[in-house]
This record gives sequence, C-alpha cells and structure tokens, in this order.
Amino acid sequence: MGAVGVTAMVLAGLTAAGAAATAAPCSFPRVTASGLDVSSKGSGGDGMLPSGTVRATDGTRLTYFAFVPAHPVASLVFFHGSGADSTLGYLGFGRALAANGVAAYLFDVRGHGASGGPRGDTPSPGQLIADVSTDVGVAARAHPGLPVFVGGHSAGAGIVLNSVTALGSRVSGYVLVAPDFGLHSGTESVADAANFATVCQAPLIAATLSNGLVDGHRDAVAFAYTPAQVRSGLIPRYTAAMAIGQNVNDARSILSRIRRPVGLWIGARDEVFSPAKVVAFAHAAPQRFLSTTIVPGATHLSVLDSVGPQVASWIRAHA
Repeated sequence: MGAVGVTAMVLAGLTAAGAAATAAPCSFPRVTASGLDVSSKGSGGDGMLPSGTVRATDGTRLTYFAFVPAHPVASLVFFHGSGADSTLGYLGFGRALAANGVAAYLFDVRGHGASGGPRGDTPSPGQLIADVSTDVGVAARAHPGLPVFVGGHSAGAGIVLNSVTALGSRVSGYVLVAPDFGLHSGTESVADAANFATVCQAPLIAATLSNGLVDGHRDAVAFAYTPAQVRSGLIPRYTAAMAIGQNVNDARSILSRIRRPVGLWIGARDEVFSPAKVVAFAHAAPQRFLSTTIVPGATHLSVLDSVGPQVASWIRAHA
C-alpha cells in the first residue's frame, strides 16, 4: 500500500559513522491511527479465493488472482503496494480490466497474502526481480501470442521498475499507478512519508554494506497500520531485504531506458506522493512513450477504484 521506497532513506547516508550505528536497537512506535485513507470502496476483500499458484526460482509458492475475459486483447501482470495483498483493494481493479478486454493477473508478492515466504521478507532484493519474471511467464503461457503488460501500485511499481532490465523485450508496456519512484525522486507529499512509515536505519545500513549478509532479515520498516488493519491481512513491518528490494535507486534512468509505452495514473488527492511532483519527475526523464493522468478526487488507494477502465483503454491502444 505504498511508499516503501521512501523508507529506504538511509541508503543515501552510508558513511563509516552510519555503519557504526548498526548495533543500535530498533524501536517502532505504537500505531493508533492509519497512515492512509482507507475509506475507498475497494479497500477490503470479498471472499474470492486465489486463481492459481506458480513456483518461484527458489521454490516458494507465488499466488495470483486472475480475471480473464472471453477474448482478451492483452494481459496485465500487476503488483500491490507495501504491506498489502491482492484482496486488499485490488480485486475491483482486476475485474474492471477484464470487463474492458484485458486479462488481469494480480500477484501477491512473496511474504504477503496467500503467497509463501516469511511475512514481509525476501531472501534477497534480487529474488523479487526473479519473481516478477516468473509471474510474467504465467500470463505469457496462458495467452500465447498476446502482448503482456506489467504494472504495480505504489511500491509495487518500484518492484516493476527494478525489474525492467531483466524483463527486456518480453513486455509490451508498463502501467504505473501512484508509483513510488524511490528515495532520490523527491516526489513525497509529506517529508519522508512520516505519517505512513517509520524507519530503523541500523539494519538497512548493515544489509546494504554487507550485500544482505548482515541484518538483511531484521525488521527495518514499520507501517502505520492499526491492529484492526493488521488483523485484516496487512503486513505491519518489512525486513531490510524487502525494503531495499522495493526501493528504486534511479527511477529516472530506468524510465529513460524503457523502449515500450509507459502509462502513469495518480490521484489528485494522493496523501503519500505529490501528484504534480510525480508527473514532473516522470516527464523529466527522456521517455518518448510516456502518458500521465492525474485522477480528480482520488487518493493513494481510491485511485484503484476508478482507473481500471482507463488503464484497459490505454493497454488496448498500445496492444
């Protein structure tokens, strides 16, 4: 559900003094109020069971929810944001895509929802990239000959951007919804997204300096999810490995290297990222195939309630 890239703020401060701080204990505040507006109509699951699973390269079970029309023109593999899963705000988006001719495959990131793996953790940041490639294979095999698009919401878009090089020509385009462009993008609506995520610097520094050998699986980020939201399935904490894996170090450079269409949508009332800053950042990259839309009245989560038909129309135009 977003903004995990901004929680990797310490990646900019890898100094000797910072490394010495890795022994410091982590302390996370008690959450009494949600850091996000969760009033969107699609904020809860509706009892739908997963459509299938695929095995990751390390054997972990990756689960997805499929919405497939009778005659799809393309497919979209899509990833949720920080701490969420496909049943928490995304099923309506998938149905809207299918109703408009696009087969949607909503994947639970490992360590989330119905997918396997320790909650909020990954063996390494690189494993998330390998998972995206595996997930794209599901849609490609299900619809031979049809173009496959890949996208994500918030931090899910971060995972997708980190996977661009690995995906190469297998992908026909990218869908970014309220995208997290990472620490160095300066696109946050609130400085450091302090209303949503609390960062413990020590494990992030240690994991980065040691390439994950030290503190990679130690809790490093806590999200402002209430106890009730956690009981509903939201993941309240991420390890250093998961936080680093979802952070985009140089989104502008990645965007400039994409030779496929890129569509971006963000709500005008997004409380995590500044719509104006996100759009300006995206257009500053030398990206010839980019289109951007600011959705009136939509927040970070509620944007998912309305953009399905728009995203499907954009995919059909580029398929």
